[in-house]
Amino acid sequence: MTPYITFLVEHWMLSTAFGVIVLLLIINEWRHRSFGIPGINPQQLVELLNHKEAVVVDVRATERFDLGHILGAMNIPAQNFGSSVKTLNKYKSKPVILVCAMGQESPKLGKLLKEGGFTTLYHLSGGMEAWHAQNLPVTKR
Repeated sequence: MTPYITFLVEHWMLSTAFGVIVLLLIINEWRHRSFGIPGINPQQLVELLNHKEAVVVDVRATERFDLGHILGAMNIPAQNFGSSVKTLNKYKSKPVILVCAMGQESPKLGKLLKEGGFTTLYHLSGGMEAWHAQNLPVTKR
């Protein structure tokens, strides 16, 4: 145990940075779980699209959406999301998957849908970054 304490004391800046990073990761995970919207990976999203007629809602800005998005996704930018929730009411019976740039913003917006009566909600963990990392196709139409 003494070598560990010695290391921590001698490298206090490194130890502090490590502690802060671990704390931030824990807070981030807790925050996502508090929204109650489960995350799915790109393969699970494809499975839901192919077999469950899922609806993909891309919440990125229109400019980013136009550069490339998941085929069949509808764009409702985050800044307009609250006022546009009513347009999604016809999809309450289907799985709805929210997609943002990196998977940070969509769980927050999913909470609005959950409060609006949507029962089958997901967000793409890692957002479009994860989609691109898997080399999955995007469209500009």
